[in-house]
Order: sequence, then C-alpha cells, then structure tokens
Amino acid sequence: MNDREDEATRRLEDLEARIEKARKDLEQHDVITGELRREWDDMLRRHAELRRRLQSGEAKKSEAAATLNEDIDVLRHAFFRWASQVEERFKGPPDVQ
Repeated sequence: MNDREDEATRRLEDLEARIEKARKDLEQHDVITGELRREWDDMLRRHAELRRRLQSGEAKKSEAAATLNEDIDVLRHAFFRWASQVEERFKGPPDVQ
C-alpha cells in the first residue's frame, strides 16, 4: 500500500467508526425512522462505494486518489451535518425556570 492508500484507508476507517458509534447511539434511543432511515441508508451506500473504490486500487493513481479523498470529505461533511441535525431534532427541550 502506498501513502495515498494508507491515508485514504485511515480516513475511511475513522469515518466508519464514527458512523458505527452514531448508529449504536441512535438505535439505542430508537430515533432512526422514516426520512432519517433513508438518509442513513444513503450514507451507508456511499460509504460502501468508497470502500469498494479504495479496495479496487483506485488510490494508487494520483488523480483518482485526489477524487477519492474529495469524495471521502464530502461524505464526512454529510455525516457530520446529518448527525448535527439528528442531535438538534432529538435533544430534549431546554429547562424552563
């Protein structure tokens, strides 16, 4: 594996760990339903496609590696935005004093 592949693999594995942790947390509270489920499933499909592209050796070519890294960034951003929206939607009401 070259440095580009190592970096892409590390970033994708980090994202996978974050997605898995969020899934466990949210499923524990039973909040992933309807539209959230569809968005969640879409992120998982996109992650699987990135994993397939990485395993195919795409990261060995500099231009393809740059595109793959950009796609990882896009998915990371989408995940963090999604997680923020979910957190905002399901956090409890503020304490009224």
